[in-house]
Amino acid sequence: MLLSVSTAVLAGPQQRSVVRDTVCNVPLREMLRVADRFCYQFQSCPDSLFSWAYVDLGSQKEEIEVKKEKDSPNAIQLRYKDRVYDPVNKTGDVAIDIYVLGVRWWKDQHLGTKYVLMRPAKAKFPLTAQMTATYSGSILDGGRFILRLEPESPTRTRVHYEFNITFGKVLSTFISDKIWYNAIEWRLATILDNIVEYAEKGEVVSRPRGPHKK
Repeated sequence: MLLSVSTAVLAGPQQRSVVRDTVCNVPLREMLRVADRFCYQFQSCPDSLFSWAYVDLGSQKEEIEVKKEKDSPNAIQLRYKDRVYDPVNKTGDVAIDIYVLGVRWWKDQHLGTKYVLMRPAKAKFPLTAQMTATYSGSILDGGRFILRLEPESPTRTRVHYEFNITFGKVLSTFISDKIWYNAIEWRLATILDNIVEYAEKGEVVSRPRGPHKK
């Protein structure tokens, strides 16, 4: 009983989010093209994202079995496996193995996704690229990726970014505030930086990254 109570007290919240606003120096149509590219590759060929959107977030080629420190940026790692994509309905399914501290905790978890582009009923903008996710197991209850785009000028686009994750009850007991900050939050924020950099420059330059000291 004491163990259960102490675990519950130390557990992080199930719902976590990264929310940011920025301006990208490209026309809205170009920013939307990059948003579409990200969602398509996330659903159909997530390995491709390591060449631009996931630059400096880690590599599929890293040695998964190496023991990781509890609070390190590599405390939690994903290994993508089988992929199924429906281009008509813009739905995807990816099988994933999940490693915690270098040990595979979950095998063949299925990440299902649905991508939609939404417009206001009585206005042209903002355009909202939204991808929702569901999971076959209990490790995650769901997730949502949002890019809300609105033109600031013919050559600049205002971008509102959200990446929301709802962890399952078991995994949330492992995701303390420190692990969230060191292993996950900075990665989700860097994805937006990479998306904007790719839209503006056509490439993403690798540089030292990681959680910034508070």
